[in-house]
Amino acid sequence: MNKQNMLDILSELKSELESDASLEVYHRQKMEALANEIDTRINSPEVEMSGVEFVVKRLKSEVESLEVDYPRITDVVGRLSDLLSRIGI
Repeated sequence: MNKQNMLDILSELKSELESDASLEVYHRQKMEALANEIDTRINSPEVEMSGVEFVVKRLKSEVESLEVDYPRITDVVGRLSDLLSRIGI
């Protein structure tokens, strides 16, 4: 598992959030903020994995409320979560 894989999936998530016009502004902003926070933590020279884990849990919680209406976003977050769990987060 490398950092670039996570960054690629985060980029895909951000793209999905931008392209899905049906996503409510509140949910879009909340998920974008969480994705940006994960991105910042991953790129930190002193990565605090417990902090990344906390943000991922918040992101997954947000996605659970959207999964029926937004399956593509749910899929991307699921893949990100899987990658993070492989490295023990």
